[in-house]
Amino acid sequence: MAGDMIEPIPGDVREADLGTHRLAYADLGSGEPIIFLHGGLMDHQSWGNQLPLADRFRLILPDTRGHGRSGGAELPATYAAFAEDAIGLMDRLGLERTSLVGFSDGGCSALHAAISHPDRIANLVLIGTPYSLSSYNDGVVDHFRAMRQEGFEASARPLVQEVVRKLRAHMTDAGWDAYWQRIIQGLWVSEPDFALSDLKAISARTLILHGEHERSVSVQGSQDMAATIPDCELAFVPGASHSAAQDEPAFVNEAIAKFLQAGRSR
Repeated sequence: MAGDMIEPIPGDVREADLGTHRLAYADLGSGEPIIFLHGGLMDHQSWGNQLPLADRFRLILPDTRGHGRSGGAELPATYAAFAEDAIGLMDRLGLERTSLVGFSDGGCSALHAAISHPDRIANLVLIGTPYSLSSYNDGVVDHFRAMRQEGFEASARPLVQEVVRKLRAHMTDAGWDAYWQRIIQGLWVSEPDFALSDLKAISARTLILHGEHERSVSVQGSQDMAATIPDCELAFVPGASHSAAQDEPAFVNEAIAKFLQAGRSR
């Protein structure tokens, strides 16, 4: 649609059969593979501003179960389950080891994957990612509890309106109602629930990207993660809000590329 803030994803959407459900994904570019795990209230199309990275890397962009064109809406909606889906997709694509980039919900799933499958995850990039409910800014979880469907889209900022519109294009009204209860009123007010000490088990090289104007995840939360994960860097994204990859793609794309390229020489 004209005026969109996020570039459209070209090509066909593929499907991987994970046994219990099918996972939709886009597969673009060539080279070192990166799996991108999107946030809530969006699907894989939210990564459109990361398309320049396809000149240097293979970008694998799944729709999380119960989001977009993926199935599994009737299955458990937990970050651990979403992480197992990512590992299942790696298995179907014949990827023994890869890098993960996760935003918000996707970052929580990426944390689970890195802890549960350390041999499969080489590098980890976390964008706007909490590790526990306590790592949100004050009042954020209460805001999640108070969120209502009525009037939400009209009052949201344009970027959120865009990603929600693209997500809802593949949902019935009943499906959207169920999604709201499952994710917004369910997952968001109960997870993530890591202890900081859990993050010591992450062996993947890790980069945390925190927006300069981030209002959801606290600076202290990102600093605590960076101090706890053994091999971790923290960078602040100038001018960005929670959705740093969509707000400031040039900075974020270059940060991801430099981080991954630096890992090749180690």
